[in-house]
Amino acid sequence: MKRLHKFRVKYFKLIVSSLFSFLLGCMVVINLVPINKTCQLDDTDREYNIMKNSKLKQPELIVLIISAPKNLEKRTVIRETWLKLKNHNLKNEQNKDNFSRHYFVIGSLGLSVDDILHLSSEQSQYNDMLILPMHDSYNNLTYKVLNSFMWLNDQLDVGLDFKYVLKCDDDSFVRIDNLVHEIKQIEIMYLKSDITKVNLINDNSSPFLRVNAQLNKKTPTNHLQLYWGYFNGRAQIKTSGKWKEDNWVLCDSYLPYALGGGYILSKNLVRFLARNSEYLRYYKSEDVSVGAWLSSVNNVLRIHDRRFDTEWTSRGCQNHHLVSHNLTAKQMQAMYKNIVKKGNMCETETTKRVSYLYDWNYPPSKCCSNKQI
Repeated sequence: MKRLHKFRVKYFKLIVSSLFSFLLGCMVVINLVPINKTCQLDDTDREYNIMKNSKLKQPELIVLIISAPKNLEKRTVIRETWLKLKNHNLKNEQNKDNFSRHYFVIGSLGLSVDDILHLSSEQSQYNDMLILPMHDSYNNLTYKVLNSFMWLNDQLDVGLDFKYVLKCDDDSFVRIDNLVHEIKQIEIMYLKSDITKVNLINDNSSPFLRVNAQLNKKTPTNHLQLYWGYFNGRAQIKTSGKWKEDNWVLCDSYLPYALGGGYILSKNLVRFLARNSEYLRYYKSEDVSVGAWLSSVNNVLRIHDRRFDTEWTSRGCQNHHLVSHNLTAKQMQAMYKNIVKKGNMCETETTKRVSYLYDWNYPPSKCCSNKQI
């Protein structure tokens, strides 16, 4: 009888262990695999996705927030602060929740079981993470951003549509409410106008913007593609540290690029990069890479905007900023409270570093004079 009892206990433990393993596997598959780019959709799945997406209000802006597996606190703060501003000051009820859709981008390969379980639980709760089949590290950042573009390109084939993509980091604060209006203004002034007639490209009257259009002579000027952010054209090649470039041979400095704390691309530029990904050279910094990849592309409207505080460290708090980079959780929470209570982001406006207006009329090495503005 004792032997029989021991056998039953051992058998019961084996069943429980097997059942737990099965449920754990199902949980991981259900929450992680559907957004794994290596998963191939069959015709039935593809038709289902097209039908599902066709019933949804398509966003104008996709927000890709580059995160890391262990950065749950940062993601939580963003969900509780600036992502809630999507509906702030929107008068048209039909536009609520339709302007933008966000994804926290994370690599999943090589993670521990605990990390996978935590990500799976978080995805079940929020359903706002893009989990890619890659190792998540700074050295893979360029690959990570490009793979995000490739995933978006795949979604276009199953019914998702959008106009623009904002790439930012999980220590960036975005005035998503103000971007609604600013994108509309950019469209009216530049993207839907014949810029050769209205002569807006050489207009230096704006206190924030400097604009450059790269296009062939016969290209229609009302089909320009947007590359919008805070540009640098004089950055020296990094020879040490985590940004070190081992094989940069293009020129003596980085090609003009929008800094990585936050920049916006038109859908067609995202598609171009995704479709040509196998021919693109990966550089250490993803923002430098995007600038190099788009350097010779026709029909690109580059907008340098001082309201993108997207350098490696914040230039301070200004109420006109659209994107602010390298902020702590406390700073984000304070900004959000100020916006909700007072309408302004900053308790007191401060300037830690001076911004510049990019001069597209000069060579990149002379583009950016730091003058007090």
